Amino acid sequence: MRFKINFFARPIDADYRVHWESLLIECALGIVCAVMALYGWQTGMLLMAVPAAVVAFMCIGLVIYSLVSCIFGSSKT
Repeated sequence: MRFKINFFARPIDADYRVHWESLLIECALGIVCAVMALYGWQTGMLLMAVPAAVVAFMCIGLVIYSLVSCIFGSSKT
């Protein structure tokens, strides 16, 4: 008897994620990328430092934007 093996990962349904969980994941990713950028800068590896810094800046910027829009968006209603 032959079995069919699927080597591809199934997509995860991410519709159940709450807002604070997304913020925590985004903030953790930003911190990890910031540490990688700092290490790359200190060791002189700009090929690692620059992309990691861009990703860290975007992640932390989006977390701050989400927090500010949540605070000021809820005060208007």
